[in-house]
This record gives sequence, C-alpha cells and structure tokens, in this order.
Amino acid sequence: MLLSGKPVWSLCIRLMGALVMVAAVTGACLHLPVNPTTTGFAYLVAVLLIATVWGITEAVVASAVGLLCFNFFFLPPVKTFSVADPQNWVALFAFLATAIVASELSARAKRQTHAALARQRELERLHSLGRGILLDQGGASLPQRLAQFVAESFEFPAVALYDVASEREYKAGPQDLTIPDSAITAALSGDIVARTDDLSSRFALIRLGGKPAGLLALRGEVSDTTVDAISNLVAIGLERARTQEAENRAQAARQSEELKSTLLDAIAHEFKTPLTSIKAATSSLLASTQLPSEQRELLSIVDEEADRLDNLVSDAIQMSRIEGGKFKVNRCQVSVHDVIETVIRQMRPRLDDRPVEVQVASCLATAFFDPNLIQLALRELIDNANKYSPASSAIRVGADFHEGNLRFWVADAGPGIASRESRRVFERFYRAKSTRDGVPGSGLGLSVVLDIAKAHGGDASAVTEPAGGSRVEISIPGIQDDSDECIDNPRG
Repeated sequence: MLLSGKPVWSLCIRLMGALVMVAAVTGACLHLPVNPTTTGFAYLVAVLLIATVWGITEAVVASAVGLLCFNFFFLPPVKTFSVADPQNWVALFAFLATAIVASELSARAKRQTHAALARQRELERLHSLGRGILLDQGGASLPQRLAQFVAESFEFPAVALYDVASEREYKAGPQDLTIPDSAITAALSGDIVARTDDLSSRFALIRLGGKPAGLLALRGEVSDTTVDAISNLVAIGLERARTQEAENRAQAARQSEELKSTLLDAIAHEFKTPLTSIKAATSSLLASTQLPSEQRELLSIVDEEADRLDNLVSDAIQMSRIEGGKFKVNRCQVSVHDVIETVIRQMRPRLDDRPVEVQVASCLATAFFDPNLIQLALRELIDNANKYSPASSAIRVGADFHEGNLRFWVADAGPGIASRESRRVFERFYRAKSTRDGVPGSGLGLSVVLDIAKAHGGDASAVTEPAGGSRVEISIPGIQDDSDECIDNPRG
C-alpha cells in the first residue's frame, strides 16, 4: 500500500518524530520562564524544521498538534481547550496559517532542490552513458553491450533490450527482467506501454530511420524525459555500429571485387597466350593450299572458335575492370552501323540461325563514344535476348537519335520484364523471378551495361513492348552529326 509514493510505515515513523519534537518544545517552554509569544515562535521554528527535514504532511500534523498544545498549556484558561481573550483566537489562527504557509514554502523549496539534484544526477549519468557508447571499442554483441552500459550508468537493478534485427532479448543488471511478448507486439505496432503495474518497469521504443529497431525495458526510478533520452542514445549506438558494419562490409566487398578483378584479369591474360598460339597455327595452316577440304573445314571451325574464345576472354577482362571501377572511356568518332554489324558478326556463332534485324536511323552516320565498351554492352544485350526469347524468333538491334541523345537498343520476343522489376534487373546479381530458374545466368550482364551507359554520362532502361517481348535501351550523349533532320526513329 502506498500513500503519496511513500510506504505507510515510513510515514508513521516520521509523524512520531514530529510529535516528539512538538512535545520537546512544549516541555522546554513549560520549564523555562518564557511568555506565550516566545512559545509561539518556538512552535513555529519546530514546524519549519519538520517541513525542511521531512515534508508538508508531517509539518501540517505538527502545526495542528502544536496549536492544541499552545492552547492547552500556555493560553488562559490554562489546561483547557477554551480561549478567554478573543485576541488569542486571532493569534492561534495566525500561528496555524503561518505554520502551514511556511511549511509549504519550505517543503516546496526542498522538493525543488531534490528535483534539481535528481536532474543533475540524471544528466551526469546520461553523459556517462553517451560517452560509453561513443567510445565503445567492440567486444561482445552490440545490444548486450548497450544494455550493460545503461545498467551501469544509471545503476538500474534490471535492464532488458529487445533487438528487432536479431529477434533476441539482451539483459543486464543484478535482477532478472523479461519483456512480455505482448509488450513487444504492442510497441512494434505503435502502442507503447509506459509502465507495467506488477514489475514497475518502463518501456521505450527504439527507432532508426523512423522504423522500430528495438524495445528497451528499465526497472528503476527515473523521469520519462530521461527514459526517452536513454532510448535515443541507444538508437544512436545502434545506428553508429550498424553504419560501421555497413562500411566494413562495403570495404570487404570492394577488396573482394578488386581481388576478383585482379585474379580474373591475370587468368584471362594467361588464356590469351595459348589462344594466340592456336590462332597463329590455324591461320598458318589455312594459308596452305595443300590441305584437303575436310581438314580445311575442321581447321576453320577451330579458327572460328579460337576467335570466339578470344572475344569471351576479352569480354571477361573488360567486365572485371568495369566491376572493379578500373576502366576509362576512350571516345572517338565511330560509324554506328559498323559497330552494330561488328557485334552481330561476333555474336553469330552463338545465335546459330536466329534472324537478326538491324534498324539504324538513316540520318545516323558517326557518333562520338567508346566503341569497345558499347560493343561489350550490345553483346551482353544480344546474349540476353538470345537466352530469353524463343529460338525461332528474331532479335532486333538498332540505333536512333532520341531526345538529344544517341540511343542503342535491343528487342526480343521473350516473356518481357514486369514493370516493378524494370530497374531492379540492372542491379548486380539480380534476376527476374519469372526466368531465374529456367535460364542460366549470373545477373551481372545488365549491371555492366548500366555501368557502361553511366560512364558515358547516360543511362539504361528496360521495358516490355506492347506487342510482347522486352526492349533494353542505352541512351548516351555525344552524338556528332551534321544533319538537323535526324528525328526519332520509329520502333520496329
């Protein structure tokens, strides 16, 4: 049972102390030659001391008892509760009013002092907690360390921290505190419980970027403002640690990409040496006029496959450099039609007998771009179209001038790309859900295409055409053409 936040037995002890002090003043004034005025001031001083030491409740009780004692022992007729002189009634009520007002002022000043001291202690503890979080050098799991920091800084008997990321609860402090599942569910849905009646525990929702990241439970006396401040510091600690983890992962990924690019570059160059030898041997043999036609045909196949393997190795080297960010755009004036024809000729062995339609705007002659990078991008797009469209369907490759930019595009008759995935297909290692299981691939090709487009200052996009199939476009600035009549080429 509580009364004004204080246990009844503690209040009873203080009231007994106040009565003893009033009795002491009464006894002293009875044995000393003092007049009623002096006695009244003595009672008033006692009441003020009681208000200062204990509080307003004890002071009011002491004022009432002191008033009765003053009336009974010191105002005529003595040893009765009656007052003969009306002026003494005024004195009695003036004494009671003065005692109560003075007691209230003294108690208020005491409360304000205690509140100021409590705020100062909370600020010092918040500073200690913030310093500990910012200077944390790692070790055990981060949520466990944060719970330990909170318990040590504020000397809480129990602290519990539920982390949404790991879906685990971390505890600190000498007492056990378990966050109820209902509190976790309510807090994460937006209904935060401030205190539970049975455990007297406070809860604070931890947010990162506006989203719930955890729930903090505290057992101990602390203001609501401080609870909010603690949860904010814990959120800062989580955000700082997760940012550091993200940086470490990014650094590790960069190092991994650099290592992969270096290894792939080295391996690819090692492939170049035997390929050069094979190419030289086949070219020398084919130059001979004494070979039978059957052997010449077999050597031609070897020669063509050597060229194909050499192109694949060159593409692997270039793609590894693009993924690692170690490439330069070497722009020059190039024939757009020749670039597309070169790519189709290189891709012909992979396309078998599939028809390829070329649609280049008649106004386009030359443009200013890196032919090697654009050829690599077109090879990736044609390879994608070859994998994702029916074997008998045609692949359309073209270039035109659109909204001030040079645009290369490749269209197929495949299943198309869902609108919600039109940007995600350019993410590294991402593959469309509808085809990821039925078609082999790594999900790197379109990300390389986008990197090449951005390196030219442009962009890449993918859409599903109204008649079916998908169309992937590379749009880059830098067209160099003397004609003012070059308009958008209708899509074929």
